[in-house]
Formats: sequence, C-alpha cells, structure tokens
Amino acid sequence: MKKVDPRVKKTRKFLKEALIELIEVKGFEAITVRNLAEKAEINRVTFYQHYHDKYDLLEQTIDTMLKDFIEAVAPNKREELVTHKDETNSVYLQLFQFVYDHQSFFKTMLGENGITLFQNQMTISIQHFVADTLAQLAPNENNAKVPRDIVVHYVAAASIGLIKYWVQTGMTYSPHYMAKQLTFLERNGPINAI
Repeated sequence: MKKVDPRVKKTRKFLKEALIELIEVKGFEAITVRNLAEKAEINRVTFYQHYHDKYDLLEQTIDTMLKDFIEAVAPNKREELVTHKDETNSVYLQLFQFVYDHQSFFKTMLGENGITLFQNQMTISIQHFVADTLAQLAPNENNAKVPRDIVVHYVAAASIGLIKYWVQTGMTYSPHYMAKQLTFLERNGPINAI
C-alpha cells in the first residue's frame, strides 16, 4: 500500500475541517472553492490538486467518516453482539462514543444546515450493519416473529433518530447513558420502557 505524504494528509485534513466549519455557518450550497481554500489557508490550485470540486470534497469526507464509523462500531467477536440482563450493548456504546468523539462533524451534518446525503448514507450504513449482524445472530429467518427487513429498518431509524436527538440537544447525556437507554429500548421495546 502506498504511503500518503504527511503534507497531503495535513492539507486534506485542513480542507475537511474548513468544509465542516463553513457548512455550519453558510450551508453547503453557499460555499465556494475560494471559501474553502481561504479557510484552509491554501490557494485554489492546491485545492484542485486534491479534489475535483466541493462536491468531491464532501463525498470523500462523508465516505471516510462513515467507513471509520462502521469500523469503530463493528464488534471484534460475535459474542459482543449479545448482551445479558442489564448489560449495556458494547456496539451501542462504541456508536455513541464515536459520535461524541467527532461531535463537531455530527453536529454540523445532522444540524440545521445538515447534509441530507450524509444522513441518507449513514442510514444505509447502519441498515447494512444491522442486516449483517442479524444474519450472524439468527441465520435462519423462518422462525422470526417479524420479517428481517422490518427489523433492520426499525433499528436503523431508531438509532439515527436517537443520535440526531442527542446531537441536536447538545449531547447533555453521556455516551454510556445513551447506549444504556438504546440497549433497554432494544431489549424491552418503547411501550415497556414507559
């Protein structure tokens, strides 16, 4: 695998940070390449050496973050997927911890000037993750009380909804608290939670 020049990594990091900051302030559509270059303290020629346009920068930023997100959340062993009694699901803990650790990104992408593309791709990523997880835990779907596709979409929508709520309300609860609540909801359902 080819090693990336540290200067290239640094420039790309600055451009991604500039993108997030500018989306927060102006919204994506109002951003120009000139804005991005000025914010990252580079010239426009340097920008075009790394990205075709602002859309390319956005797509690569989203792709990288979602890849890192799934890698951080994915369990190392199948046993990590199953929780017992009052145990908090470690996958949910890793999920909320990752969002917390990258909160400026998530606050921007899920906030008022957020990017629909990111939200849609995040939902799809979670759906794939849940489908793969269910395939490992319960490979035989014949005995299921609810069809797998419904479970996948329910869990993904609930997870995204809870992440958005948490981010948009200032992350007043800890990642561990949020993971514990989602574990309880998953295990007992919303009606029993109340």
